[in-house]
Amino acid sequence: MPATRQNNPRRPGEGAFTLIELLLVLALLAIVTALAAPQMISFFRGRALNEEGRRLLALTHYAQSRAVAEGVPVVLWLDPATGTYGQNIQPGFTAHDDRASTFSLESSLTLEVPAGDAPPVSELGDELLGLPEGRPVIRFTPDGYFDYASVPRFVLRQGTETALQISPAANRLAYEILPYAPNQP
Repeated sequence: MPATRQNNPRRPGEGAFTLIELLLVLALLAIVTALAAPQMISFFRGRALNEEGRRLLALTHYAQSRAVAEGVPVVLWLDPATGTYGQNIQPGFTAHDDRASTFSLESSLTLEVPAGDAPPVSELGDELLGLPEGRPVIRFTPDGYFDYASVPRFVLRQGTETALQISPAANRLAYEILPYAPNQP
């Protein structure tokens, strides 16, 4: 015979939460969320800077590999004014570049070439021949090296808090990500 309500009486308040208990739990969750939110925001900001730095570094490796594979100079250009950068075959070597790419920075990031880091000028003044006018560039030659007309380093900055620099490695065979040091040569 099935149990009925009269056979299994339930006492009032047993097995349920009161409204006050639920409100206390919600208040505790709100307090914990409010305390954790600032740390989470700074965590995500730092991730944006690191991800963009890695993407820029990967693009330098891609441009260098592409120059060797295709046997033509490949230019990685930077446009700090618009917050864009990309890579393409140096103009004058091909009519159209199907593999050219352009990227935009996240809105909280800026790109800059430190003052005094302008590339050297040759006696003939031909180092910018075919390169984008007024844009800092890294030019990879078909042998895989970057030439001396390339910018020595550039900085990826997030507000005034943190910055990364992308500069040539000690062996000058590739680029690497380093913490930004304003007085570094």
